[in-house]
Amino acid sequence: MEDGSPWIAIVVLIILISMNGLLAAAEISLVSLKKIRLKQKAESGDSKAKKLLEMKQNPSDFLSTIQIGITLAGLLSGAFAADTLAKPVVKYLYKLGISGAWISFANVFTVIVITIIITYFMLVFGELVPKRLAMENPYKIGKKVILSIYGLSVLTKPLVHLLSISTNSVLHFLGIDSKQDNNPVTEEDILLTMREGREQGTIEESEEYIVKNLFKFTDLFVEDAMVHRTEIKAIPVDASFLDVVRLISETSHGKFPVFENHIDKIVGIVYSKDLVSRYPLDHSNSKFPKVKDMMRSPFFVSESQSLVNIFTEMKRKKSYLAVVVDEYGGTSGIITMTDIIEEIIGNIETPEEKMIQDTGEGGYMIDGRIKIKELSEFLNIKIDSDENNTLSGFIIDSLGFVPNAGQTPEIKVENFIFRVKKMDGPLIRTIYAKENDNS
Repeated sequence: MEDGSPWIAIVVLIILISMNGLLAAAEISLVSLKKIRLKQKAESGDSKAKKLLEMKQNPSDFLSTIQIGITLAGLLSGAFAADTLAKPVVKYLYKLGISGAWISFANVFTVIVITIIITYFMLVFGELVPKRLAMENPYKIGKKVILSIYGLSVLTKPLVHLLSISTNSVLHFLGIDSKQDNNPVTEEDILLTMREGREQGTIEESEEYIVKNLFKFTDLFVEDAMVHRTEIKAIPVDASFLDVVRLISETSHGKFPVFENHIDKIVGIVYSKDLVSRYPLDHSNSKFPKVKDMMRSPFFVSESQSLVNIFTEMKRKKSYLAVVVDEYGGTSGIITMTDIIEEIIGNIETPEEKMIQDTGEGGYMIDGRIKIKELSEFLNIKIDSDENNTLSGFIIDSLGFVPNAGQTPEIKVENFIFRVKKMDGPLIRTIYAKENDNS
């Protein structure tokens, strides 16, 4: 010990702490890496990514290798270094004249102090710092340590094999399949990742909005996105060519259902582009085609069908408008490609069609046809309504009667007051909403 051996012990200690840090970083980096990313890099010819993927697919072998290394590093640093460094201190105290029980106490106390100091350095430089670095950039760290871990796994293969068999046997006894991926990527995982990306500035808010709507989209039905029958702009089958042109100019729509006698008997669909192609250049009334000669066959769908399936079917048939029917065969409404796409990217609307208008006085003028879920998200309130899709239906259901023209009843939902402003027959056309200051 007199000939510089404490310095040798310090060098050995540094090596052991570095070894522990390398193993800790390897463990966190491989756990943090996603299989899909490793597969992409491996397929592109990255040899290190292939080795990382092999270890990712055999976690028992990998974790056993890591655990062997960390255990050895911990034991050696604690037992060898503390004892080796304590002896020179005790010997120096002995030369100062301390002996007997006091020297025994000094020996124990010195070992404890040195063990605490070594543990501190082992935790900081052998665990926390390497793991934090690996979490920040798992692929970069993984590439740097993979060869070292791969070499260690070759050296410890017999022991690793024994540990893997033991581990898998215990898991099997506990009823756990060691080969099963117990951490599949879920919808919640993706949405959480998107939210974290938005908070960190790596993902746009609009991107998060679209992804969130895509997941909702798969749970929607036709009735959730359709235009109700009371809002349909339809054409009678005996209408003239000019009647259709006039309706197009008034509504700016490009597709109209054609009915015979009543709205429950849809016999065709008229597309504005078909009118343009059939428009007579000499403007002769006698040469204007009839509606029934221009209309296409209607495409009928049920209001309870999945929106995803209808979207696929409409693309296959190249039909951009479908007539929605109820269980009795009556017309419930219509649905267009635009209505479906709006469920993903949000409303495609002109300022005149805006459903919510800020009055500038802390209140809002709201179109009664607005969807309950859209209003709930905008006002950040919870509206319990399983029976109604629109605000108009919800208010009428809450009131228990249909208001007459001129009546302005109101209801309260959480901290908002909703007051009827304008009726359109049995439909509440306009509602004024304002936060209740007395709540």
